[in-house]
Amino acid sequence: MELDFRDLGIRFVFGGTAVAACYILLQYLPSKSFAGIFAAFPAVMAAAIIMAGHFGSSEQAADIAFGASAGMLGCTVCVLTATFCMEHLNRWGLSLAISLMVWFFSSYAAIILMQGILEKRKRNSRKKVF
Repeated sequence: MELDFRDLGIRFVFGGTAVAACYILLQYLPSKSFAGIFAAFPAVMAAAIIMAGHFGSSEQAADIAFGASAGMLGCTVCVLTATFCMEHLNRWGLSLAISLMVWFFSSYAAIILMQGILEKRKRNSRKKVF
């Protein structure tokens, strides 16, 4: 894959603007717990899909969206792990390290699981056609 500075610049603008907008929103909402949902705004995912669709193909954009779905499932597990660890270990640094490792492995497991489900669906739909 060739390095495209125009592509990187556009991703930076889209992603950075969305992340900055979420941060500003976080500062003005009174309930910080509710405001936290905006911190998980998929700004980077949206920028990546836009760029993949624009400069690549819909298939490339769909692949990125598929991976992002698995990553977001992993984020859910990560947040639950971080909350649990911070409450029980009382060490935020260690809790963060553990939760990031859990995010990586749970995201990978989600990709494998999702690919397996899709493959099974494809096989079943082929059997029904014939």
